[in-house]
Amino acid sequence: MLNVLIVDDEKIERLAMRKFLTEWLPECHIAGEAENGKKAVEFVRSESIHLVLMDIQMPGMDGLTAIKQIKAISPHTKFIMLTAYDTFDYAKQAMQEGVKQYLVKPADKDETIAAIRFVAAEIQQEASLRQAAAADQQSKWLEAHVMNGQSYTSMEFQQLFSEYEAGLIIAVQRTEGDQLLIDLQKSARFHTVPIQMGGELFTCLIYSQQGPGQLKAEVLQAIRAAMTNGQPSPVVGIGHPVSNPLHLQKSAAEAKLSYYQRKKSGGVVRYGFYQTEVKPGPLIYLPELADSMMQALEEGRREDALALFDAFQLEGATISQVKELLILFKSRLRTDLSILTISTAAECRQCCEHLFDVYEARTQTINDIERAKRYIKTYYCEQITLEQTAAYVDLSPTYFTKRFKDETGLTFKEYVTACRLDKIKKLLKDSTLSLKEITFQAGYTDPNYVSRVFKKMVGCSPKEYRKQAVKK
Repeated sequence: MLNVLIVDDEKIERLAMRKFLTEWLPECHIAGEAENGKKAVEFVRSESIHLVLMDIQMPGMDGLTAIKQIKAISPHTKFIMLTAYDTFDYAKQAMQEGVKQYLVKPADKDETIAAIRFVAAEIQQEASLRQAAAADQQSKWLEAHVMNGQSYTSMEFQQLFSEYEAGLIIAVQRTEGDQLLIDLQKSARFHTVPIQMGGELFTCLIYSQQGPGQLKAEVLQAIRAAMTNGQPSPVVGIGHPVSNPLHLQKSAAEAKLSYYQRKKSGGVVRYGFYQTEVKPGPLIYLPELADSMMQALEEGRREDALALFDAFQLEGATISQVKELLILFKSRLRTDLSILTISTAAECRQCCEHLFDVYEARTQTINDIERAKRYIKTYYCEQITLEQTAAYVDLSPTYFTKRFKDETGLTFKEYVTACRLDKIKKLLKDSTLSLKEITFQAGYTDPNYVSRVFKKMVGCSPKEYRKQAVKK
């Protein structure tokens, strides 16, 4: 719903505009009226207004002055100027203030409707872009602090998640997990923020203004409902809800451990909370734990190896014990790395990841281009560049470009586009999201551009593709 403020010194004009909006534009909610610029500014201080229909010539504070002051209070508010004077000077001044629509009274009905709907579409598009940018910022922050252990304060958290009273982390099997995420994001009972991570699973923060007990019940109910909608059921691990945001790192570790518990058990119920009575392995006998981590790496199960390490920390291991484990693991790799200077849990986690990287590089479990392909498939929904990818696999951009084309048959840009198109086709087939929503999820910002590229590469428009998929 579009919140509209009508500003005109003539009462009859305000009444006429109110009647017009009520009759022809039901998507508009008339939040209020003001008889001059000063009262309009006061109104915007207390109410959230999307669009102001502003008369230019008014006694006291005129429309252009009011616009300047309202924009200082509410930068995202849009304006349509109304005036009985069709003069270039007024239009020029209005355009300098960012006003793109200018109607001369008495305005034509169709012209007025078109102008308001044009601005409404612009407001919606900008709001979607702001929401996408905010979600991206939240996701990257969570990855760095909650998942990777960087320290943070409650105040820093609250600045990004102002409606938080309780939250938890879930870990979802990446295969077949997209639809579950879409279903959870539709919930009006809590907020869901995907966390950008690669590997076998993706993670999400789920939070609300309710207490931990109520959040736990509603998350279970939502996942249970999603699991019975006829879609393939992914494995889902759930961390216990916490009121203190500083404890979310523990919930994240629990979510991953719960995921591996349920994956290994092979039970009928493929989702649930971390069960403390089910131990992931012998956590205190350090040599055996180091051997278990090494075995997981040798079998290509990096996430399992990390889960064992996280479990060791979660079960209350001290920094000294964790460092001892890292030293044992380092000795099995026979690599030179300073561990004695480590002083925080986050540094221990980073050291563990580095040791895993050393092992994978030494055993060449995957070559440079395979690593690059994995990196692209993880981050294609962002503004990923060739230079970033080449740096990730320690190759020069020029050499990487040639190697990538030789081994994949595609240029870097073509491969990224193919990944995005696969995502778009999946969402067109398996979801009811609009093309605009799908565009953002696939790493694009312009639905029109997506339509052109899709038709060129696939042979039909996204709309036609969705119709064909439904028929099948």
